[in-house]
Amino acid sequence: MKNKNDYVHTVITKVFAILILIICTNMLIGSATATSDAAIQITDVAGYEKAPSFSPDGKYIAFESTESGNTDIWIIDTTTLEKTQVTFDPSEDTYPKGWSPDSRRITFTSKRSGNMDIWIIDVDGTNPIQVTTYPGYDFYSSFSPDGTKIAFTSTRSGNSEIWYIDENGAHQVTNDPNQDNMIPSWAPNSRSILFRSTRSGNGDVWMIDYDGTNLTQITTHPGEDWGASFSNDGKHITFDSERTGNMEIWIMDADGSNLAQLTYSGGIDMCNIWSPDNKTIAFWSDRNGNGDIFILDTTAKIKENRLQAGLLLVIIIGFLGYLGTQSKRKGR
Repeated sequence: MKNKNDYVHTVITKVFAILILIICTNMLIGSATATSDAAIQITDVAGYEKAPSFSPDGKYIAFESTESGNTDIWIIDTTTLEKTQVTFDPSEDTYPKGWSPDSRRITFTSKRSGNMDIWIIDVDGTNPIQVTTYPGYDFYSSFSPDGTKIAFTSTRSGNSEIWYIDENGAHQVTNDPNQDNMIPSWAPNSRSILFRSTRSGNGDVWMIDYDGTNLTQITTHPGEDWGASFSNDGKHITFDSERTGNMEIWIMDADGSNLAQLTYSGGIDMCNIWSPDNKTIAFWSDRNGNGDIFILDTTAKIKENRLQAGLLLVIIIGFLGYLGTQSKRKGR
C-alpha cells in the first residue's frame, strides 16, 4: 500500500511541476510562434511618419512626417483619420512627443533658430515659441502631465543627459558624464521620469525623480532597450527593445512583472505612446516597407497576462495545499 501511495504522490508532484513549467515558460517567452499582432496602420504616404503622441483628450495623434517634402509636424484625427499639417518651416521639425494637458499645444524639436532646440506651437499651427536657446542639442521633449515642466534630452553639459525646464529655468536631472541618458517620458504623477541609459553597461530603461533622486533600473535584459512610456493610470509600462534581434515593443506591469512582447513585425516597431484611456498604444513601424504610424489594442495581452498569472497562482496554491495534506497524513 505504501508503494502505491508513493507512486501516486510522485505522479501528482510531476503533474504539478509540468503545469508550473509550462505556464512559466509561456509567460517568459510569450507566444514563440506569433507572427501577427493585429496592429492597425493609420498613415500611408510615400514619406516617413514617426514619433507619434496622443493628445490628452484622445482626439489627435501628433507625428513627424516628410509628406510635404520636408520634415514637419502633423496631426491626425483619431476618429476620421484626417491629417493636418501643423508646421511649415523649411528647417526640420521633429519629435512632437509632448502635449499640454489641455491638448492645445505641442512640444517639438526644431533647427529653425539655427540650432537644435525645443519649441512649442499651438495645435492650429499658430504661436510658435522657442523654449530652449542653449548652443547644445536639445531634443525629444514632453510636458509633465500637470503642465508645469517640460522634460528633454540635452547635450549642453557635454554629454547626453535628461533635463527639464519650468518657469524658473532649465535644470539638469541626470549627471553621468560617461554614459548616454536620453528619451525622457513622464510618469502620471508628474514627478518620475522614465529614460534610456547605458550606465549599466547596456542600454536599459531607468526611472528617476525630476529632482535627481530615486534612481531605479527598470529593465536588465542584455538586449538593447530604448524608449519607454507609462500608461496613464500608471499600471503598465511599454518599451522599445531589440532583445529578439528586431526592434519590437514590449509591455509589463509597472512593478516589472508580467513581461510580454506586444509587436511581431520582424522590422522596426518603436516610439510607443499610450492613449489616454489606457487601452491603445501608437507607434511607428516600417513593417510594410515604409515608415508609418500604427495603433495597437493592448487589452487582450494584458488580460492574457493576468489569466496566466492567475492560473500559476492557483496551481502553486493547490500544490502547496497537496503537500500540506500529505505531510499531515505522514505525521499520523
